Order: sequence, then structure tokens, then C-alpha cells
Amino acid sequence: MPGLKALVERHKDDDFQLLGINTGDDVATFRTGMEEHGLSWPTFYQGTESTPIADLYQVMAYPTIYVLDREGKIRSVGARGPSLDKLVEELLAE
Repeated sequence: MPGLKALVERHKDDDFQLLGINTGDDVATFRTGMEEHGLSWPTFYQGTESTPIADLYQVMAYPTIYVLDREGKIRSVGARGPSLDKLVEELLAE
């Protein structure tokens, strides 16, 4: 989580957006986690029973990170740490 928070902060003035989708927790746990981790990006609660977004993208593990370009094309699945930072920098430069 600290790496994602730093990424969001570095690109707060850029054409960049991080979105989170939470599944598997109850709503109280989700809200508590949002507060405890101080998440500054939009994060949506999807619930525990119906998970249409996770199902659509075949999410099997958490966290799963998809990087989309400006046209909405998936450019990466699973990038983390320095490789995620580099990918974001490259896409912002396009």
C-alpha cells in the first residue's frame, strides 16, 4: 500500500488515476481499512456475494493490478513496485 500511495502522490497533478475495487470484506471492514490506510484514491466496495467486476476481469488473487492506457486498453496485469512506476511513467509520456 505505501508504494501505491507514493505513486498517487507523485502523479497527483498528472493525467493519472488509480481506482480500487474491494471484494471479499464486509462493508464495515472495508470502511475501516480505507480509514486505517488513508487511501486518497477512489475505492469502490463490491461486496462479498456478487463481484461482477472481479468476475469480468477474472481476478483470482488480491491485489490484482491492471494498468490501462488513455484509450482503456489493458497494458499490464500484475505490475508492482518499480516496474509499475516505470510503466506509469512510460504511459504518461505517450
